[in-house]
Amino acid sequence: MQAPRNQAAAPIGIVYNTSMTRPDAALALAAMYPMEGNRESHMGSVCIVGAGYNAAVFADIIGKMYSFGQRNGNQALAVGLAVEQGVPDSAMVRTAVEHNYPRTLQRVADTSEPTAVLRNGVIFNAESVVILSGPATYLAKSLDLLGTKDLYKQRVKRLVVVDAGTPYKDAAALRKVVAEWPTPIFFCPKEVGEALRFPGADLDKDFSWAPAHPVVDAYKSYKPMPYDAPLYDLAATHYSVHPDSGFFELSASGTITVADDGGMKFTPGGSNVKAIGIVQAKKPELLAALIKAATEKPVVPTPGGRGGRGGSGRGAFGFSGGRGAFGFSGGRGVIPQPITPAIVPPTVKQ
Repeated sequence: MQAPRNQAAAPIGIVYNTSMTRPDAALALAAMYPMEGNRESHMGSVCIVGAGYNAAVFADIIGKMYSFGQRNGNQALAVGLAVEQGVPDSAMVRTAVEHNYPRTLQRVADTSEPTAVLRNGVIFNAESVVILSGPATYLAKSLDLLGTKDLYKQRVKRLVVVDAGTPYKDAAALRKVVAEWPTPIFFCPKEVGEALRFPGADLDKDFSWAPAHPVVDAYKSYKPMPYDAPLYDLAATHYSVHPDSGFFELSASGTITVADDGGMKFTPGGSNVKAIGIVQAKKPELLAALIKAATEKPVVPTPGGRGGRGGSGRGAFGFSGGRGAFGFSGGRGVIPQPITPAIVPPTVKQ
């Protein structure tokens, strides 16, 4: 017997910290929106750290392409962007950004402040998962906001740290996150992503439901075709939302050691970190599930139930640029008030 609709558990929220510089990041983001339509999860927030404005525009394009209905700033957070001098833009996304796909972001001021959007992505949901696949600078800073560690302890089910073989740029911040994070941490080593590869030869066929697609543009721009991209972030996303799928196995508890260059190593013994591995007998089934998730058409969300398949475009459904109480209507310097009265307004501890 199905539970009454008003008693259905809310989907778990996803907070995604990424640099959006690899094709697996684009594929993971494209998978998150149909997962929301199917009520597997809910998009809490996306934050770009370690890349420039075009990466934020690309993430916004994906969100607009897959989202239905007019959503204001109290329903969806604007993409977060760490504005830092000297940070190169993501070369992978340039073709998609120049394609003039519909977007919400028109200028840097339209993006969310990164520390705030990471925190508010958790506030936005009764339960959340956080996927860390880019510099940890602003996730670490969010831990210093008054009341935020308690918020994360109450609402974040798990933090998944992705190792794609490229050292994180802010080793001190990553060490801080690993040391101070108040809920279980799961380490997705590079071997997981490298064992699961998207078949580049099938790219156009798998996205043929769209006359043009920003993920296809990004995949082809990353390096000469054909190539099979490791699915680091997509595997981490699947585990984050479906830890009991039977596709993955976990190590004994251990620690993540962060080198001075930002490289990571998992060592068994102590702490609250577990490493994720693949159940080898189910690897083909897992890969098929990842490819299906990444290439699925937009799904029209149905309250209290699974969504229905969308068409190649968005029809009359749009995504408004309003930012409301969660985002920023203009300047990015003020951290917004949370919507939950029990949470103390964010103040950096002295």
